[in-house]
Amino acid sequence: MEESTKVSLQCFFCFSDQFVLPDEGKAILSGDLVECANCGRLNDYDSLMRVAKRKGIEWVEEQVQEMVDDFTKQLKNVFK
Repeated sequence: MEESTKVSLQCFFCFSDQFVLPDEGKAILSGDLVECANCGRLNDYDSLMRVAKRKGIEWVEEQVQEMVDDFTKQLKNVFK
């Protein structure tokens, strides 16, 4: 089991995780378009966040399944 992971936003066009940061003090808001620093194309911030959230949930589910599998193995060994 991994202790932690990092889920990065990825450009939908070139899959880079590098984006042009907005001016200091300006927050990225829902509905904003974020420019990829690699290919220069604009990505919808909300869509980027939905994909990152889904990847994070999938990672957590995998970790939980690994823990359940390990516990099941340990439990079977106790009753041998």
